[in-house]
Amino acid sequence: MIKLVVLDVDGTSIDRDNQFYDDDIKEIDFYKKKGIEFMFASGRDMNMMLDMIEKSHVDGDLIINNGTQYRNIEGTKNIAHPMDEDAFRKMIPILQKYNYHISIHTTKGKYILTDFESYWDLHVKLLMKGREGVTLEDLPNTTFFRRWGYLNDCTSVKSIDDIYNQGALPLKVDARHLNPEEAKDVRERLDCISHLNISSSYEDNIEITCDDYDKGIMLKEVLRLKGLNLDEVATFGDGLNDVCMLKGFPYSFTPANGCKEAKEAATYTLTKTGGNGAIQEGLHILKDLDLI
Repeated sequence: MIKLVVLDVDGTSIDRDNQFYDDDIKEIDFYKKKGIEFMFASGRDMNMMLDMIEKSHVDGDLIINNGTQYRNIEGTKNIAHPMDEDAFRKMIPILQKYNYHISIHTTKGKYILTDFESYWDLHVKLLMKGREGVTLEDLPNTTFFRRWGYLNDCTSVKSIDDIYNQGALPLKVDARHLNPEEAKDVRERLDCISHLNISSSYEDNIEITCDDYDKGIMLKEVLRLKGLNLDEVATFGDGLNDVCMLKGFPYSFTPANGCKEAKEAATYTLTKTGGNGAIQEGLHILKDLDLI
């Protein structure tokens, strides 16, 4: 029987506009009342998860920052696996040279190596790319789309030394590019650095963590802590960074919009897309199998 359901967020639980599907939420509520635990496993940091927790009613423990951190909402439970410092110090100047929008997620919140105005302005440009005829105000009033949310728990510093001197340990780096054609050989440069895990094969949106932890490794550690077996957990994910918690898990699901690697790794490929009924469809399959 399934005792735990683990959900990726972006592209799996929500759509491009950070919206949940009402019937997915109703289904989650229904099975929570039956005693099944739901938890998120996301590339997001804690600040970016607060909206998701409130709207989805998924208030269990969290795997965040692409598997480098496991914690509860209150923070009384918190396990973190920082990046190798030497690798981090080599990687950041490369991203800066290619003019990436860089977010450094640490054990003490998000750090940036630029001023708040420049950081926010480039974020807005990235948000609005491909959204012709839409204004920022038209987008959902959520953390990711609003200055008050995106700059919350964010510290601006001058150098990498400042991050470490403040006792913050980097867990994950998000690097986004407005014009990815200008950064064609960045992956080749990054691949030369040891102890990095790069979970995107595209230049426009790169996620970088340590190479000894990912969502799948952390999930298996969490299962040991909870005393659960692989056949007592169901996993849902759509992206390259979800493959590690789909492959080898007998009840793994990817939505119709899942990437090629996710579809190859998952036991089930769904007909519905993320944020549009994929979670409900997967839970119905588990019900038909008499697993929930």
